[in-house]
Amino acid sequence: MITIDRILCPVDFFAASDKAVHYAAGLAEIYNAKLYLLHAVAPVVPVAYEFPLDTQGIAREMTEASSREMKKLIARVKTKGLKAESVIKAGAVHDVIRRAISTIKPDLIAMGTHGRSGIDRWFLGSEAEWLMRHSPVPVLTISAKERLRRPAFRRILVTTDFSVGTADALDYAFSIAQENNSRITLLHVVNDIAMDVSRKYRAPIIDGVEANLQNLVPREAWDWCDIRTKVEVGHAYQVIASTLEKEKPDLLVMNIHGKGMLDRALVGSTAERIVRSAKCPVMLIPPMKKATRKKTAA
Repeated sequence: MITIDRILCPVDFFAASDKAVHYAAGLAEIYNAKLYLLHAVAPVVPVAYEFPLDTQGIAREMTEASSREMKKLIARVKTKGLKAESVIKAGAVHDVIRRAISTIKPDLIAMGTHGRSGIDRWFLGSEAEWLMRHSPVPVLTISAKERLRRPAFRRILVTTDFSVGTADALDYAFSIAQENNSRITLLHVVNDIAMDVSRKYRAPIIDGVEANLQNLVPREAWDWCDIRTKVEVGHAYQVIASTLEKEKPDLLVMNIHGKGMLDRALVGSTAERIVRSAKCPVMLIPPMKKATRKKTAA
């Protein structure tokens, strides 16, 4: 069973992160977890301006303003009877988040996204992409399009390509499902180009993938969970986006894997595009078991 005891939620006091705080608070209530709200006060760079600046004074005012906003968020969270703590640090956002991960050791990071196009599409800009690439713990993204409501997990969609990290994603999905009596759909997308090349083997390929999906399900899960498997042919992003639109799941779970810590293969392609466009929360699971094995071996 997956445990969630500490949730880290970076905030910038705009609408997207306010929704993330609301959602993260709901998760903390469900799992009886402690919620850490984190804000980074960006440093003022005087060389960017042609006139002298009181950088210390500006930084102090920014910190005081952030403290006032943070107190409002903490007060709102604590009205739910939750354990919550605020952390305000000066520095570049990804440095502040990295240090917070190291000291707080969260089980989950929840953050908001604007869903915009271009370089301003993330509520933390490129910092969110950095987090997707390097976070050692699951990252839950909450879209600005998401309605303000208590987290509900009646329907969970899990996408899988049978790569390293699939088992980790399934562990989280089935653990959440067991806690919330959810229905789970496992989706695999067969590349349409490969299918065109092997058209006469279409049925055997789909049957084989279907069998592999069912083999991924823990035996005992069939007894307590409504499980469905789905094999589609096409481009991964388009099929997943279409499935989200049709089935409207309450949560999408995806594993993000890659070539070491420098580049997770799905970032910048399928996962990034899905996070940008999805209206439901997306939980991105890094290859946690591999990291744990390395740590244990050390």
